[in-house]
Amino acid sequence: MSRLPRNYMKTPFFHIITQGIEKRFIFEKPEDIKYYIKIMYKIKEEHNINIIAYCIMNNHTHMLVETQVIEQLSKYMQRINTTYGKYYNKKYNRVGYVFRDRYKAEGIYSEKHLYNCIKYIHNNPVKAGICNKAEEYPYSNYKMMRTEFKEKYSSMAKSDYSNVEYEFIDVDEKNEKPCDKIIEVYLKENKIDLKSIKQSKEMLKKLIIFLKDENKISLRKIAEGIEMSRETVRKIYNQ
Repeated sequence: MSRLPRNYMKTPFFHIITQGIEKRFIFEKPEDIKYYIKIMYKIKEEHNINIIAYCIMNNHTHMLVETQVIEQLSKYMQRINTTYGKYYNKKYNRVGYVFRDRYKAEGIYSEKHLYNCIKYIHNNPVKAGICNKAEEYPYSNYKMMRTEFKEKYSSMAKSDYSNVEYEFIDVDEKNEKPCDKIIEVYLKENKIDLKSIKQSKEMLKKLIIFLKDENKISLRKIAEGIEMSRETVRKIYNQ
């Protein structure tokens, strides 16, 4: 069963990761990667999905997608991975799961966040030491996006976000802390630090409501994230 992003908020943009079972290679040959990409594009219209960026590695995949119907995201990913799983097992005469657990996903909150996610995805093979430049890797849409991205997201293409850094989910991430990540993005977007927010009851309540109501984070996790007692957080939330 697929899952929706635990740090979901009202955004149409999502960064998605899938990984091979036990971190094994699930794309043995170039034609395997090409088949996965073919599935991605073949069914995207049926699920109202727009693929913005992708990079397919040997044992995992990265995608940045846009959807106005959040319920379709799980269905889309389930179809892709089920279809590819059947193909892979038949081709390599094996049985069992191909992908590790459920896919991971996180919401993208702003232009800066989106732009940096695209850069992060395309730089995966560079980070892995496979190539020196993102444009050298054949299994991403880096080159294609140089035209498509400028046409559809022209305002972002003209902006310089090279100095803005965000953390993104990764295949080796064991202890995910979605609350911490949402707080980090919130602070960056509002150009403020947590210490300053905690000095203002009004600002603190606004942050707690944002985490609790819009992102469905428990009061316990919020208390841990902002380093306050759960009872204090509860009182501020209910004021």
